[in-house]
Amino acid sequence: MPPAEVTRTGGADGFRDESDGPSTGEDATKRGAAHRCRCRQDVVSGSAAIASELPTRIASVDHSGHEAIADVVLLTDSDAHNLKGLFGHEVTPNTVRSYRSQWRSFVTWAVARRFPTVPAKPEHVAAYLFERFDQLGHKPATLRVAAAAIAYVHNSCRLENPCSHPDVRRILRGATRVAGKAQKQAKGLTADALDAITATACRPRLSKNGRRESAEAAARRGRVDIALVRLMRDAMLRVSECAALTWSDIEAVPDGSGRLLIRRSKTDPDGEGAVVFVSPQTMSALASIRNGAPAELRVFELCPNQISLRIKKAAATGGLGDGFSGHSPRVGMAQDLARIGVELPSLMTAGRWRSPTMPAHYTRNETADRGAIAQFYNYPRDPREPPQTA
Repeated sequence: MPPAEVTRTGGADGFRDESDGPSTGEDATKRGAAHRCRCRQDVVSGSAAIASELPTRIASVDHSGHEAIADVVLLTDSDAHNLKGLFGHEVTPNTVRSYRSQWRSFVTWAVARRFPTVPAKPEHVAAYLFERFDQLGHKPATLRVAAAAIAYVHNSCRLENPCSHPDVRRILRGATRVAGKAQKQAKGLTADALDAITATACRPRLSKNGRRESAEAAARRGRVDIALVRLMRDAMLRVSECAALTWSDIEAVPDGSGRLLIRRSKTDPDGEGAVVFVSPQTMSALASIRNGAPAELRVFELCPNQISLRIKKAAATGGLGDGFSGHSPRVGMAQDLARIGVELPSLMTAGRWRSPTMPAHYTRNETADRGAIAQFYNYPRDPREPPQTA
């Protein structure tokens, strides 16, 4: 019996296999094909947020030469839950959002050029990444995330990953060599910077409409800023971790210090949790802003973007200049720890890093005086002199 003819239909960013007759393959093959079919449908429904100016019907030709018409289904962000059916809980919510955004960008690009996206061809992916680098000026790190999103969709659909092709890898390596691998680093909010913020946080500021805060309003806002910066430094918090904290996550200890439970983080997607030390000064700052808030209430009631903005404004008010962000308290504490001699393994534990790459990058200035050249010049005698013998 000849194999059943397959006609490919579906959305602009994928195809659905519909068989006209019984298949002669093994049961496992049938199940695999059914999985790919369902997975492709998920990709279509979840990622076809195509710009309205794109054509509504696009012709494509499959490998057998049969022409199929692919309908571009225009969906909105309210359909984002469909992609969650594909991604499930395997990756963190932030990664899901990043992958979804990157995948939608690729779909938009490919549909405009009448290229297939599921499966995508390596030469098309390579052209897409090169265009983003060469014409749009996107950084190598952004290109790597885009490639990871494309790879994730194909791997989830049990399709050949186009990003593993040598052409795509060459594009990523070439972009890194041209632009450099180093990324712009947020300024560290060190202990000295914390002192400057603490001294100025409660000063009245001018609002966007030119009005100056009242002394009472400035004091309330300033106390929150101080508690926010202190807690993010003590616990080396990421902004997403800080935004998720509730008062039930903070426990006071008789000596005046505290313990903070970080329930879930970027490097702990399974939610094993981590308990970190909170200084007595920070516990006092937190007590000054709680005002009887219930345990289930979020500590700062701020989203990640608002946290970053408050830190940036607090640093500017303290005369620290630009370059500060929500990542600055974490970077600054890493630098302070390296400065007093904390070694990299302990630093990784404190900051909940799985890889030494980022903490080593943040603290490279602080650890330079412990390198080989510094040891040469700090040697107790001239190394050219022969060692003295008794």
